[in-house]
Amino acid sequence: MKELLNLIGVIPAMNTPFTADDRIDLDGLQRHTAYAVDSGVAAIMIPVVASEVGTLAPDERESIIAATLEVTRGKIPVIGGATAETKEQCLAYVRALTEAGCEGVLANIPYENDEQYADYVRAIDALHPGFLMIQDYNLSGGGVPADLLARLFEEVESFRCLKIETNLPGPKFTKMLKATGGRLNISGGWSINQYIEGLDRGVHAMVPTCMHEVYVKLDSLYRAGHRDAAWRLYRRIQPVIGFSNQDPDISKHFYKRMMWRMGYYATERLRVKTIDYDPYFQRIGDEMIDLYLEVSEEVKSGVYDV
Repeated sequence: MKELLNLIGVIPAMNTPFTADDRIDLDGLQRHTAYAVDSGVAAIMIPVVASEVGTLAPDERESIIAATLEVTRGKIPVIGGATAETKEQCLAYVRALTEAGCEGVLANIPYENDEQYADYVRAIDALHPGFLMIQDYNLSGGGVPADLLARLFEEVESFRCLKIETNLPGPKFTKMLKATGGRLNISGGWSINQYIEGLDRGVHAMVPTCMHEVYVKLDSLYRAGHRDAAWRLYRRIQPVIGFSNQDPDISKHFYKRMMWRMGYYATERLRVKTIDYDPYFQRIGDEMIDLYLEVSEEVKSGVYDV
């Protein structure tokens, strides 16, 4: 019987920083990675949606992984993003990520029917990644059928983690934990607004993008039995979460600007801008960054210690 994979806590989905001339800012990525590691995150996930993965060439994805592993090796696991437009390309990424040294791989697998989905999962498993984290991504619907995921967990050796990003994720957290006896590692992706709810339901990890020391503190308070203290900290950052989680592209703009203001990234550049981060967004966003910086200092000074 599979035992629970020990990935408990905060697993950031990292941005990809770019230079002014649109190259990958590998120095900035490594500075951010070191900040995440020093903050106590459980693992790092890259390249993913937050990384603008759809704009990255294969060699750029390779360079990102190499730069990240250079910082994290021997400290925390790296979950390499293998999602691609075709099954063949996904499998090629799985192979490359595993050979590069990623402890696990993440894949968002398109669902057509149970047989097609299961065949895809088994094809990944045949490449023997350290572990497979399935990304169950459907913000407007319920995602992949829960009974299929539960069956595949029992049948597929490498399938150890499930990142749930669906409409109303809470009930699916509970359903999958119950269906697998708590042995499938469950994380919440685009559900930071449900952080405390997710912890109440028993999720093993949550996947934000930044604010590492604040989320690590919140998570550790809750897991140590201090739910009230965790709630107090969560309420302090709720305005920041409310602003940044309006839309995935707002989130990218906001957190890149945060990392730029904090001195980790050379620019706040996005490669593809589907939303105009206009002066109104910038004003409110900067006020939210100021609030986060206040809360970060409170965390560092021990305000939330119990």
